Amino acid sequence: MESVTAREILTFDDLQPHLLLKNGNFLYKVPFRDGEAVLKVYYDSRSPLVRLQKSVANILGGQTSYQPRTRRRVELECIRLWAEHGFRVFEVYEDVEVRAPGCPPGGYRLFEYVDAPRLIHLLLDESSPAEERLALWRRFLPEWSRRHELAISLREPRLVHENGDCKHVFVLDDGDFLWFDFEMVYRSRDRVEYHVAHEILQYLWQVMRKMTPEFSARFVDATVEHYPARERLESVYRYFFRHPNPIQRTLRWLDRFRTRARKPTSKYNVARRLKKALDRSRRS
Repeated sequence: MESVTAREILTFDDLQPHLLLKNGNFLYKVPFRDGEAVLKVYYDSRSPLVRLQKSVANILGGQTSYQPRTRRRVELECIRLWAEHGFRVFEVYEDVEVRAPGCPPGGYRLFEYVDAPRLIHLLLDESSPAEERLALWRRFLPEWSRRHELAISLREPRLVHENGDCKHVFVLDDGDFLWFDFEMVYRSRDRVEYHVAHEILQYLWQVMRKMTPEFSARFVDATVEHYPARERLESVYRYFFRHPNPIQRTLRWLDRFRTRARKPTSKYNVARRLKKALDRSRRS
């Protein structure tokens, strides 16, 4: 059980004027000290029954629970772990107690507020020269790879960005990357390499499906050329098309017949494009 002695108390009669985003949680931008902070309330509009159903689905899928207190606990674990390994994450004001309607004790966190563009927006910004966007992506790849190698060598699934993609990374003024959204993680230490492969595909798919075909081709080639650990990129196709677990392999085979799987921008086709780029690179 978490025990925190509050040294500071924030009180609000009504949080609605401070609502920043409602996306499965309630996020509020609240005045704090000489600036602002983000209050994240993990209790959303879903009913307890729906949260329980989602938790069961998560657990069957090898993930941690969807229950609010579990998501709150897991997020702090990941924030501390990522920071320990030198990755920039939100500062958490653990010594501050918030008292407000709809903000249950033990059901929230108070984070620093960061005003910065997201990586996905910079990569998709066609008003910026393609070379600048590709340079940003090339700079991102070594840091991304470093975390993947740490996760695998330490057999630490909490170092995999389970809900990660380029919209969950800020690009700060000093050039650093800030990572966020760690509410749920994969649990199996024996499947970390697969989890990394899934994260790689998730990042690529989320951004490539919104790129122009011309830039997308250059983007995937830059990934192959500058991501340091080629074997991690090769594992993406292997796990999605030739998974060693026969049940998982069969489920993926069946899933490929769905309409969404046949779209040019589906995860399956992104994995195929990545493999083709790897094959071309190998031959050249």
